[in-house]
Amino acid sequence: MQAITISPQFKQQASKAILSIVFFVFVYILLVVAALALTVACGYGGIMLIMLKPSVITLMLGIGLMSVGVLILFFLIKFMFTRNKTDRSNLIEITATDEPELFAFIEDIVKQVNTNFPKKVYISSEVNASVFYDSGFWSMFLPVKKNLHIGLGLMNAVTVDEFKGILAHEFGHFSQRSMKVGSYVYNVNYVLHNMLYDNDGYNKLIGRWASVSGYFSIFVLAGIKMVGGIQWVLGRVYNNVNINYLGLSREMEFHADEVAAHVAGPQALATSLVRLDLANSSLQQVLNFYHNKIADNLKPLDIFPQQHLVMTLAAADFDMPIENNLPQVTLATKNRFNKSKLVFEDQWASHPSEADRIKRLEGLNITIPVSNVQPALSLFKDKDAVQAKITAHLFSEIEYSGTVAEHAIHEFTGEFTEKKTNNSLPKKFNNYFDDLTPGPVDFEALTYNTGVTEEALFNSHAIDLVYEKLGLEADLQTTKQLTNSDVTLKSFDYDGQRYRVKDAYLLIENIEQRLKEVEKALAQNNAKIYAYYYHLAEQQGTGIVYKAKYNKYLSYDQQLEQDNNLVQEMYRLTGFINQTTSIESIKASMYPVYEKEKELKAKIKTLLETPDYKEICDKDVTDEFQKYVYQNWLYFNVDSYNDEALGLLFNCLHNFIIAGHHISFKHKKDFLDFQASLITN
Repeated sequence: MQAITISPQFKQQASKAILSIVFFVFVYILLVVAALALTVACGYGGIMLIMLKPSVITLMLGIGLMSVGVLILFFLIKFMFTRNKTDRSNLIEITATDEPELFAFIEDIVKQVNTNFPKKVYISSEVNASVFYDSGFWSMFLPVKKNLHIGLGLMNAVTVDEFKGILAHEFGHFSQRSMKVGSYVYNVNYVLHNMLYDNDGYNKLIGRWASVSGYFSIFVLAGIKMVGGIQWVLGRVYNNVNINYLGLSREMEFHADEVAAHVAGPQALATSLVRLDLANSSLQQVLNFYHNKIADNLKPLDIFPQQHLVMTLAAADFDMPIENNLPQVTLATKNRFNKSKLVFEDQWASHPSEADRIKRLEGLNITIPVSNVQPALSLFKDKDAVQAKITAHLFSEIEYSGTVAEHAIHEFTGEFTEKKTNNSLPKKFNNYFDDLTPGPVDFEALTYNTGVTEEALFNSHAIDLVYEKLGLEADLQTTKQLTNSDVTLKSFDYDGQRYRVKDAYLLIENIEQRLKEVEKALAQNNAKIYAYYYHLAEQQGTGIVYKAKYNKYLSYDQQLEQDNNLVQEMYRLTGFINQTTSIESIKASMYPVYEKEKELKAKIKTLLETPDYKEICDKDVTDEFQKYVYQNWLYFNVDSYNDEALGLLFNCLHNFIIAGHHISFKHKKDFLDFQASLITN
């Protein structure tokens, strides 16, 4: 592999990271010296107190005083005794004997990248590949062998070439000495995080010490106050170290991408990068499907053909071409419906955006021909056996109520496709109505234009209008928030132009003006659409049916909006539950909750009686609704919250709005299916 140069951006971020480490070390040494001095002083004071007037009381006070310094000093060094151990319960180890071709493939990449072969290789069901190790403070100074984790959900979605690029990227993080600075920054970040947030064991320790004697508890409280002050100081340091660590982490991703590009070619890595979200969402849909099959005592022998099927169906939905038996996802496809023009530099992101990574990859002057477009899973000796083994391991923790039967791929195909059809709008509308909010229509005042065609009503320009409106609304809301709140952000880009945050108000008028223009154009197109189909319905003698179905769709959409507002108001009124406040304040805050939930309970009672709900109802959800509405629940009793009652309330809020979405969508689909059938008729 060619020598890889370190970019100026990497050097700059590395320099900042090193300075943040030096700053931390300086502050930490000062804190430790102060803690040592305090320990000595407390020890001396405790001994003097005991010697001054020996008694049980002075002995307990003396020991308590001496413990203050020890507790603070231990707080500052406790990270040295902790270890960040990776959970391996979802992983299965494989060896070269098990999979000789795969291990030879990894060996070849390791040699090209010039790094060490993994200590162990694990496989799982995930859409992921990573190099990991059990880390701790001492791993900064001691050599640590890394392990490799490979997810079959990922291998099921890439070619061998693409898989080579992904693994080369992971090994690329450890391929050069210049990457060592990243390890140091990571560990410093880990040390600070430990002292700020990983204190459960420490808190239990001081709690046990305080419970030994009331005399000790006085000094423990003093120690807690001092630790709080130390955490305040370390919190300022952590922000500095963390932001530099994240900046360096992004540059390390670019560097690892370049390593991978030299091994497998830029294109192989780029094409796999944009497909992985689809692979992950497809696998999640399969897992959700089988979660709903637990009650039926059904599980699959192998989930990966199902994952591939769902990916293929998604490709058909969005007109993605299929090459090498895989959907060819592009950034344009992924961003098809994202019309936001706001761009923020996310200083808190650990990875650069896909767009930035692909742009860097395309800028590399590297050409490596395609060599192997076979599925990555073909690297296994017996892929079907491996997939079945991983699937069995994934489902092994599930408790079924009876004898479990295998759910075959052809059964999944039929059920999933049917469910997908029942939850999809007619494809001929090109997603126009997916996120369109209906409004009142005077059908008698519509003007039918004989020159209008169905294709023209739903062309790319019309689709862009819908999603430009959504993008403008989101950008307007975000821009208004920038002008009304304190943010650490200094600048942002809008439509390719840089703005200072303090000048964000200048954008609002422009966005509002463009939003009005888009809404006007959209209203004109909607009038053409409804006039066109209403005319067809009238010709077929179903004009009254068409109007009735539209108005029902409109009515349920408006009802859903009202219900959503009610649920959001309930969440707002109960927000104080997550805050520390006085008992008197809690009791006062509960009164409006009880008043507002009267409206909620009335709506749920009405919902339970509607035929629409009875079609989609789930017995467990219905039981919860009835339990909630037909009893009076006390959410706070004397001096503590009633967790059962609050859990029931929030479950009902969630399920109420979910049911509303299902019913609203049912009537939307009913109207649009009818509308789509008019042209067929």
